Amino acid sequence: MKKNTTTKKTKIKYGAAERRLKICAVAVSLLFAALMLYPLIFAVSSAMKDNAKIYEVPPKLLPEKANSLALVIDYSGMEFADEEQMKDTMMQDNVLAMFGINYKLSDDSIMEISVYGVRDGKTLFYSRAHQMKLQLEKDYGIYAHSAVKKEVLIHGDRYTRACDSFGYEFDVNGLSRTAPAGSGMAHTFQTKVTEVLAEKYPLSGSLTTVGNKTKHLLNLESFKYYLQMPAYIYPKNEVIARFGFLTFVMNSILVIGFAMVSQVILCSVSAFVISRMLSRKAGNLVLLFFMGGMMIPFASIMLPQLIMYQKMGAYNNYAALLLPFLYPFGFYVYLYKGFFDQIPGSYFEAASLDGASPFYLYKAICMPLSKPIISLIALQTFIGNWNDFFWAWLVTEDQKLWTLNVALYNISNNSGTKQNALMGLAVVTITPVILLSILFSKQLKQSIMASGVKG
Repeated sequence: MKKNTTTKKTKIKYGAAERRLKICAVAVSLLFAALMLYPLIFAVSSAMKDNAKIYEVPPKLLPEKANSLALVIDYSGMEFADEEQMKDTMMQDNVLAMFGINYKLSDDSIMEISVYGVRDGKTLFYSRAHQMKLQLEKDYGIYAHSAVKKEVLIHGDRYTRACDSFGYEFDVNGLSRTAPAGSGMAHTFQTKVTEVLAEKYPLSGSLTTVGNKTKHLLNLESFKYYLQMPAYIYPKNEVIARFGFLTFVMNSILVIGFAMVSQVILCSVSAFVISRMLSRKAGNLVLLFFMGGMMIPFASIMLPQLIMYQKMGAYNNYAALLLPFLYPFGFYVYLYKGFFDQIPGSYFEAASLDGASPFYLYKAICMPLSKPIISLIALQTFIGNWNDFFWAWLVTEDQKLWTLNVALYNISNNSGTKQNALMGLAVVTITPVILLSILFSKQLKQSIMASGVKG
């Protein structure tokens, strides 16, 4: 009886210790997970901040609420020679109001400005612009390297091109839109906006209302304009001017897709020959060649490889980006060989007796059984090469050939690039890797377990 009591006490003691150990392990894991995720969370938060708040010291983790201003400008009682003059006047006031407020009230987190032109109770003109759109036109577009003054904003055809860029609606008979009467912090912004426009950017019409609402989705809308930024920075490149940041995304997908297909096929073929067609001694020597290639530092062969590629004509074109993946990676060859060695020899003997060729053995036996290895190598190739930078930067000068990381590096070196835009593009760049790692985490674990090689 005493022995059973002692046993129970021992079990309770060890059970309590085990629970404490599990609690400590979970706590430590959560702590380290939070520390690892903090840079990503900070990058996402910074990307959603406006152009002024991004430089706050000390920085805040969460972005400020996004303000949306609605300006109502009244043209009742004004005489116009014709419909075209009326529209021209409203377009000038629209540009003055938008750029003036964006420039002078940059600390107020105004992420959207809408302008309504009304006359005799009817809305005749409407235009809307996001803060990032205004900033792009100011930094790289129509008003690049220009002072934000009234004379500059409405000089020549600049204001018409700016309105065309933002998009606007005009109908002398009236639009279906209804001008707002003011809401939220209207009084605060009414005073600020009125003072700014009256002193620096006087309008032809009368500013009657300044409405304000909070729209949190405006912070996310900034990403739309981050993707358009390369088209503003490199307007002379037709491909980038048309597709923007998607140009670099497609280049990365092309390069990595080619890398995945080539490594899966070439490494499997090499491993099949080593495992099933060569003697044990010859196979080990060939495998040693592939494994030895992994030990050569890239810095020692970088210059000779670059010179060789230039002489081959594989420089500043897609060939320079794709050809390096035609060399089977030694570790993947090793994984394939270890897996092929574990396939029962009776499969191959039975097929050989029926007259099957080596290619048939490879295609019909080895590859169907190698799905775990294929998925592992494909995922590892994607994750490993998505962040590749140096070689792509070394062999490409043409902007339309840049991969994501090369483009991100060059955009970051542009003096006009704001930190929130840089953070936004960085988030866009790393998102596919994170999503794939989450979506295929189960397959990745299974692939690693199935790829075990007998010692």
